[in-house]
Amino acid sequence: MFSTLRGVCSASAKFRNTRIVTLVSFPTRSVKNFPKVPVERCEKRLNIPAQIQLSNRKFHTTNRRDIPPVLALILRPVLRIGAFIFGRTLRKWWGKIDPSEREQYAAFLRKKKPYLYGFLGAFFSMLAIYYVLHIENAPITNRPRFIMFTKQQQAAFEKFQLELHLEEHMDKILPHNHPVYQQLLKVTTRLLNANKDLPYIKEKNWTLSVIDLPENNAFVLPGGNIFIFTGILKMIENEDQLSFIIAHEMAHSLLKHAMEQVSNGFIIDVLLLLPIVIIWALFPDSIALILQLTGYQILNIFHDLPYNRALESEADEVGLTLSAKACVDVREAVVFWKMMRSLEELNAEPTNVTWLSTHPNHKDRAENLNGLMSKAIALRGSYQCPGLSPVDPRKKFDAQSIKDVEARLKLRGVL
Repeated sequence: MFSTLRGVCSASAKFRNTRIVTLVSFPTRSVKNFPKVPVERCEKRLNIPAQIQLSNRKFHTTNRRDIPPVLALILRPVLRIGAFIFGRTLRKWWGKIDPSEREQYAAFLRKKKPYLYGFLGAFFSMLAIYYVLHIENAPITNRPRFIMFTKQQQAAFEKFQLELHLEEHMDKILPHNHPVYQQLLKVTTRLLNANKDLPYIKEKNWTLSVIDLPENNAFVLPGGNIFIFTGILKMIENEDQLSFIIAHEMAHSLLKHAMEQVSNGFIIDVLLLLPIVIIWALFPDSIALILQLTGYQILNIFHDLPYNRALESEADEVGLTLSAKACVDVREAVVFWKMMRSLEELNAEPTNVTWLSTHPNHKDRAENLNGLMSKAIALRGSYQCPGLSPVDPRKKFDAQSIKDVEARLKLRGVL
């Protein structure tokens, strides 16, 4: 993912002048910094066109409403702060009472130890049962994961996220008759129609919003709301590369990664409650703070970051599958990440230290996708796609020197 924007807004929206259009091919228009690649080879086999909503700028908000996913996001810091306050208050109180009272309380706790252990055991057993009952398999990959929200709650969460981003960028959203919008709609159409056999594609109300800002960014919200910033177009050499990027972001939405991340984070915070209370109850403030921050860093490095990188790799794999079904030259996905790696070598982009990043580094992504390429090309062939060009774009890119790549990037305005 180029950039993950996971904002939440507890408000609902109604859109004026929203239009529903049939996904068909559009005549090729000249778009600066966006080379055109013919896509007619895929469109001719679309029998039942999908539909997409073209988001317009004009909308208004209604009253705010809280929903469980938003509540979960709010509770996460509240739980941590509450555990800190309770533990610290307990330590302060314990230090103020006299030794005889301490002994009385200690004797009481020793007497009630079986009940205390029973309560903790019951709590964690119930938490484990709750976790197991909310395990579901991810679409396409069938990976088991924990999702704590109902479909209705997810739908409300998705709606609020959409409004947040539309409200944030409302003055920069291109109209649906803009040439760049039309070109991007064509690419999106191609992906959606090629994958309309997936129930997860048909269940969502897909929207497309093009943001006229120079950011190198594209993302898809959980509800199927596609946002593409015009700045990313200069990073793209052809529609095949763009198709893969959009497919990657669509994969995050199809796989419900946002819902999974919120659910996973909430459970972890619940599990951290007792350790936080114990730390602040037993140690002075300075030591407790160091221990808590150290614990968070350890958790981040050994759980959160690897977990996020795994989700990114899963989205790459599913995005490659979606692209292959749309007759995209999937080899261009490898070229794109190799180009991004070249930007690091040219010091045009910060070097990605894998174990400290939410995303795999560009080199690893290219290698992982390359390892999946034979399967993707075979899948592409099974959908009666035209043969790939005999000139492999991967080999063509590898044959260039770093100076050649730098010249190409400068020509497109990337450097």
